[in-house]
This record gives sequence, C-alpha cells and structure tokens, in this order.
Amino acid sequence: MAEEKKSHIIFGRLDIPFEVKDVAKFPGYAAVFGPGIIWAGLSQGSGELIWWPYLVSKYGLWFMAWMPIWAILQWWYNQELGRYTLATGESVYDGFMRIHFIWGWVCFAFAVIMFSWVGGYQGAAASAMTAITKFPPGWDTKSQVRFWMVLLNIITWLIVMFGPVAYRVVEVIETLAAIASFFGMLAAVLATPEVLAVGGKFFASFLSLKVNPAIPILPKVPPNWDVADTAVLITSITYTGAGGIWNTGYSFWVRDGNWGQAAHVGRVTSPLTGKPEAIPSVGVAFEATPENIAEWKKWVRTLWLDNLFGVLFNMFTIVWTAWLSYGILHPAGLTPKGWQLVTVQGEWFAKAFGEPGRIVMLLLGFFFLFDIQFTAGDLMSRIVSDYAYVGLKGRVKSIPKTVILMYIWLAIFILPLSIGAPATFALYVVYLFVVSLLMAYSAIHDWEYRKIYYSFFTLFIIVGCIQIFLKSPATLILSTGILNMAVQAIFCTSLLVLNWYVLPKIHPAGKEVRPSWITFILLLFSTIMWWYCTAWYIQVRLG
Repeated sequence: MAEEKKSHIIFGRLDIPFEVKDVAKFPGYAAVFGPGIIWAGLSQGSGELIWWPYLVSKYGLWFMAWMPIWAILQWWYNQELGRYTLATGESVYDGFMRIHFIWGWVCFAFAVIMFSWVGGYQGAAASAMTAITKFPPGWDTKSQVRFWMVLLNIITWLIVMFGPVAYRVVEVIETLAAIASFFGMLAAVLATPEVLAVGGKFFASFLSLKVNPAIPILPKVPPNWDVADTAVLITSITYTGAGGIWNTGYSFWVRDGNWGQAAHVGRVTSPLTGKPEAIPSVGVAFEATPENIAEWKKWVRTLWLDNLFGVLFNMFTIVWTAWLSYGILHPAGLTPKGWQLVTVQGEWFAKAFGEPGRIVMLLLGFFFLFDIQFTAGDLMSRIVSDYAYVGLKGRVKSIPKTVILMYIWLAIFILPLSIGAPATFALYVVYLFVVSLLMAYSAIHDWEYRKIYYSFFTLFIIVGCIQIFLKSPATLILSTGILNMAVQAIFCTSLLVLNWYVLPKIHPAGKEVRPSWITFILLLFSTIMWWYCTAWYIQVRLG
C-alpha cells in the first residue's frame, strides 16, 4: 500500500489511492447481522425514552403522525454512511477528509463538542440503580447517584478493556439493551388495561398529519404550544433515531462488522485479551468486474435490509413508550421531564402491580440508558483514532506545533460553551490539551490504531468520572442538542457530495458505487428537511 503522504494537513485533502482487492464474498445476512440493532439500541437512549414521551404527555397525540416520517428519514442518512464504508473499508470521517482536510477538521470539532459532557451519559442509569437499591445505605440521594455513576463508568472501562474485540463488546451490550427495552416496554403496554384502552385513539392519530401551512414539511404546533418546547421538538425530530453525530457510528460498525471491503481491514482488538489485526491507514477498493459487481450488489441489498431493521425496531420502541405515556401520564396531566418520566411511571406501576412493577419499570429505564456510555466512548475513541492515524500520521513532525494548532482549533469550539461553570472550564482546558497531545504524540511515534483507541477510551472514562462532581455547563448541553440537528443537515449534505461526486471519481469501480437517483432524491429530501428544521428553530428562538 502506498504510504507516502504529500497532501497538506490543512489545505489539501486525503489523496492516497486505495489498495485494490476483489469484493469480499457475501457470507449471508446472519453472519454479518449487527450494525442495525446496535444503531437501534443506541437510538433508544434519549428520544424514545425521554423526548417523545414528554411531548405525548404534554400535548397528547398532536405530533404522532410525524414520528414515522422522521424515523424513516433516518434510513437514507444511515444508508449513505454505510455505503461509503462498504465500498472502501474507510470510515465516513476518512471520506470527509477526502472531500477536503479543512472540512474533515470541522467535522472533527463537531464530534468533540458532542462528546464533551461525557459524565452525563451515566447519570440517568445511575439514578435508576439508586432508586432500585438505595445503596450505599445512609448516603444522601445525590451521593448515591454519584457512587453509581463512578461504578458504572469503571464497569464500562473494564468490559471494554477485557473484551477481545471492541465491536463485539458494543454489539452485545447494545443488542441486549435494545431487546430488553423493546420487549420490556411492549410487555408493560400489554399488561396495563388503561394503556390498551386508548389504543384505538392512539393508532388513529398516525393518520392525522397536522402540517405547518407556511412550511408544509414542518408540523403545525398545537394551540397551547410553549415556545420553550421548540428545542424539545427539534431534539425529538433529530433523535427519532440516533441523530446527527451519533448516526455516524453506523459507518464504524459496518467497518468492524467486516462488511464489503471492510473485510480486508482489521478490527480494533483488546491489548489485554485480543489478537492484533492490521488496520491500514487508507481503505481498500475494487474494480468493476462482473464478479465484483455481483457481490457488491448483494452487500448493498443487505445494507438496505440491516438499516431498515434498525429503523423499524427503533420506531416501534417509540410507539410503545409514547403509547405508555399517553395511557398513563397524559390523562393525569403529568409532564415530568428527563428521567422523571420513568420514575413517575414507575410509581404508577407500583400502585398497579406493587413494588415489583416499580422495579421493572426502573430496570427498563436502566437498559435504555446504560449502554450509551459504551457507545459514546467507542464512537469518540474511533473518531479520534481515525484523525490521528489517518489525518495526522506521516504528515506532522513537530509535537509542540501540532499540539498548539490542535488545541487552538478545539478551544475555539469548546471553551466558550463551558463559560459559567468555572471548574468545568478548567477541566476542559486540561482535557483539550491532553487530547491534542495524545493525537500529536501517537501520530509522530507511529502508534498502532488500537493503542490510540484504548488510550483515548481510558481518557474518556477518567474525564467522565471527574465531570460527575462538577457543575454541568448548561450552554454546552443545550447547544449539543440543537447542534445535532444542524450536524444532521450538514453531514447529509456532505454525503450527497461524497457519495455522488467524490467517490465515483476516486474509486476504481467508478459509477458502480454511486447511489441511484432514487436514493439521491430521498437523501436530498431528508437533507432539506433537516435544514428547514434547523432554520425554523433559529427563527422561533429569535422571535
């Protein structure tokens, strides 16, 4: 493989040609099943458990007809994320660097913002365990939650470090979480007469699409609409799926699942229990021979199927949680926020089914949320590893200069958002320096991919444990929820450029790897939808 790197780290683009090998033989769907359900499991952590039930409990069924539309729009986004990896064995972030390095580094900054407040991901799961166990005894609730947050972070680190293959760890955890959440909530619905009694009205609402008269691709808001809930609605739209940056994990899971040309690329394996696998700095393409095209089409059809499975699995989970909220919370006029949605329903189940009912509901909430830390740490570690291993390696010679440039770039995006929380601001000053130093040092000293990955995953967990004891930066948390909608629009636009224009020019198979016109149009529609939603939110907030 050609390793000479001539392009400028800022003003050039990733231009190393692909290695060329035949398309990997398709082994059957059962052998590669995984990325779709991982995506579904991740998606269940916020929109499905928190935001959609909140909207239903407060506004009834006003928005439900829009939910399947927003869910299906995630399909085209995922499909093109997976297509690039299927054709090249590279992550989509490598593709963004092939568009241009400046664009690649902008996308990297978006990712760092999204994963900056890592301590919060275990908060709700820890709250569930505190409510169930009341452990440690004698401690106040806040201290108990912090204890469980630290413990869950340590458990997360140990599982990932000792799991032989990082992807398999995430796959198992997310699959268990997705199945427990899906069937647990379905069982809760079926076991509750009050919920079943409103089933007819609930499902009839899917046929009542209330359209914004000014912008038909946006929903009309109800008469009692609270403008402050605009951010909730936008977040619900984005998280009718994983959302924004989170969706890009699908590209990595396709890669480590050995799909298509990724079968020629090694996986991330544990330095403690796994055997090292070679991970090249650039991907592997194929020529347009009849045999290769036949195999390629099998992989693409499987990508469609796997992606559809994840979208539908996630969509029906939203149906169960929204139905439960409509049957229990809405009639009582209860509109609790965040984790309170589950605890309130847990108390209702305690009245109906006794203490076991409350515990079951809290356990379901735990399964919804515990898995997020695994996937967040895995995804951020992969993104950092890609930029250090592919973007910096072989292109930088000075650690101080590289650290300074990286630090300034990241600080511009992150530090202003943490103003108002002095201790957190101080932590981020140090954190961004360590990230920059780790990336520069690993690139110059030729670290292997997995060494970068596990080093950053460890840093991710350490920072998460520290953040538990700090004041959360409200500006950052609010910004990330809205930023993800903008990122979804930006990344969809990037995929239109990458897969329709750039990929056919640099791939030996040319137009054979380009999406069809139908796919292009559907992704274009999705992109317009995300841009309109972003603009609408800005307009509403500015008055």
